[in-house]
Amino acid sequence: MGQYTWGIIGPGKIANKFASALPLAGNTRLGAIASRDAVRAEAFALAHGAEHIYDNYEALAADPAIDVVYIATPHGFHAEHALLCLQKGKAVLCEKPMALNARQVGEMTAASVRHRAFLMEAMWTRFLPLMQQTTELISTGKIGTVKYIRADFGFLSLFQPASRLYDLRLGGGSLLDIGIYPLFLCLQLLGKPDSIRAAGHLAPSGADETCHAVLQYLDGRSAVVSSTLSCQTALTAEIAGTEGMIRIPSPWYKNDRLLWNRSGEEARTIQVEPMVNGFEYQIREVTRCLDEGLIESPSMPHAFSLLMARTMDTIRQQIGVRYPGE
Repeated sequence: MGQYTWGIIGPGKIANKFASALPLAGNTRLGAIASRDAVRAEAFALAHGAEHIYDNYEALAADPAIDVVYIATPHGFHAEHALLCLQKGKAVLCEKPMALNARQVGEMTAASVRHRAFLMEAMWTRFLPLMQQTTELISTGKIGTVKYIRADFGFLSLFQPASRLYDLRLGGGSLLDIGIYPLFLCLQLLGKPDSIRAAGHLAPSGADETCHAVLQYLDGRSAVVSSTLSCQTALTAEIAGTEGMIRIPSPWYKNDRLLWNRSGEEARTIQVEPMVNGFEYQIREVTRCLDEGLIESPSMPHAFSLLMARTMDTIRQQIGVRYPGE
């Protein structure tokens, strides 16, 4: 197992948490931080021990000492910054959503293949012990055939037209920022839906303040996903099968326990490995893939990121959200 030197583009809140996870993952070190704000970059480097500071992203992408880059800029810039790194042959872990739409995700995955450079969407829930346990319960028939999934993600964020949550240029809207979590769960467990029906409410900026989608399958399976920036929601998930149910308490997307019961029986609590930071799991996945010379993760492949992007494109089309350039 080799040691990999990471670079980070965008020293925001999520990048700080990610950098704190690097020492937990093992065989990793932070080599550089890039930001167009020198003050923020210097503070970030001091806090996390980054060796180099770059005031432009091109310089980090060209640094031969950097093996893999974590993209932590706002959603609207993911494609641009990931392509910059992939074209230099750098491995890329791109914060979710991979990009604004399926067209951009397609360009990114094509660049990954063309330059033989690893690319993965940083959907952290995918790699948590909770998700592994949930998948195991389902694959071993503990709840029978999954027929219905419901999950939500909502919190109160007052409308600010220039904020990343509401500005369309930055990829604003509840679906791409937080609705992607419940959507991920449903697509991971049920696959591509046969039909989608969506409804939502738009903020004055045109970004979705609230978004609901029903995913339907010809064989009778269904899923309901909800996201909102207008209020705090339960942050719970339930997966119902023909012989039982899995319920994940709040906050479902980063919990370390779940409730499982067979039909007619008392629910039992299953405790999994406690989460220290959360990002360490996906960092380890990147390391494993790089050790094996892969350009995509078998657990979070390019095709799945494309499926999520296409599904979100359909949902946005139905509720009327359009990003610049679409």
